[in-house]
Formats: sequence, C-alpha cells, structure tokens
Amino acid sequence: MAYIIPDPLHPAVVHIPIALWIMGSLFLILSLWRPAFFDKAALWMTSIGTAGGVFSYFTGADAVGVALQIYGDSVGRFLGLHQSFALYTLLTYIAILVLQVVMLFKPNKVLRYVLVGLAVAGAVLVFLTGHYAGRLMYDNF
Repeated sequence: MAYIIPDPLHPAVVHIPIALWIMGSLFLILSLWRPAFFDKAALWMTSIGTAGGVFSYFTGADAVGVALQIYGDSVGRFLGLHQSFALYTLLTYIAILVLQVVMLFKPNKVLRYVLVGLAVAGAVLVFLTGHYAGRLMYDNF
C-alpha cells in the first residue's frame, strides 16, 4: 500500500525552502537596482522559505535513522557537516528575514548592502548544505 506522506519526510520537504531561499537571495541582489519591486518579492520568498526551512530542519532528525539504516555508518563522515551547515543556513535566513522586516519600517542604504551580503552568504550556505547532503547519500556509490 502506498502512503501519501513519505517517510522520512525531510527529503520531500527540504527542496521548497532551498528554491525559495535561492530566489529570495537573487531578488535581494536585484533590489539594489529596483527596490520597489524586488524588496517585496524577496520578503515573500524569504519568509515562506524560512518557515519551510524551520520545518525542514526539524524533520532532519527523523531522516538520520533511516539514512543510517540504508547507508550504514559511512554517513557519519558527512552528517555532522550537513547538520552544521543546515543550522548556519537557517540562522542566516532568519537574520535576513528580521533585517527585511526592519527595512520595511526604516529603509536604510547601508542595511540594504548588509542584506545583499547576507543573501550571498546564505546562498553559499545552501550550496554547502546540499553538497554535504549529496556526499552523505551518494559518496558510497
């Protein structure tokens, strides 16, 4: 019998925040040229992505047991790195979201550049988190 909700849930839900965060980062960079449009788009992408990121982060713990069961102890080499980068990514995008809300009420040119820098850092962290997830799953093949 097929189930509607996959087990573990983490691999099924993690890709939504990844896509939203990458687009939010891109929109933050583009907001340097057209802030009226891209600020709003970036805020939507970042806020929905961060909500999904929190959910994805907490579903990761359930996926560890399944990964160990399927792939064995070899996942341990990259599991810690994946978990650490996932936490750094989540915290970075929470900070971005907080600063975006501040920008709604108090626009600031310096803060805009800080946001762009954090957006680039966040995108790099998303890449590193995904890289170690891939190494975790496929390094033995």
